[in-house]
Amino acid sequence: MKKMAWLLVLLAAAALLPAGKALVVQVLRTNLLAQPDFLSAGLCSLQKGNRLELLETQGSWYRVRNAGGVKGFVHRSAVVESKVTLSGIAPGPKGASQDELALAAKGFDEGNEKKLRNSKGFNFADLGWVMEQDVALPALSRFLRDGRLK
Repeated sequence: MKKMAWLLVLLAAAALLPAGKALVVQVLRTNLLAQPDFLSAGLCSLQKGNRLELLETQGSWYRVRNAGGVKGFVHRSAVVESKVTLSGIAPGPKGASQDELALAAKGFDEGNEKKLRNSKGFNFADLGWVMEQDVALPALSRFLRDGRLK
């Protein structure tokens, strides 16, 4: 009888344990990888703001599960721990505007952009083009190998 009581206590305690720690993607985009290696096969694309569940840590890599249930690895530099606050329930404006987020993602604040837009030699259309580029992992791997960078 005592064993059964202890088993029930353990099961109840396990049910009360929180799920894995929540992480949020902090970079514009990255890939969920099959192995803890930057050149590993990509399982799916992750965008800034995507939420992930931390399953385990392996050095500087996190094994995570995305909202769709896909498990894989992401480098710790691409995510931050999600902090739950009560500010979401307070009335009034919250967070940054879409324009502010776009500027921050490009490395600008409003003052810097105004100065640069009035200067010669800056083409913001080209910056947008660069930000949209995506390099396939096989091409990147070949570049690193040929350049003996790894």
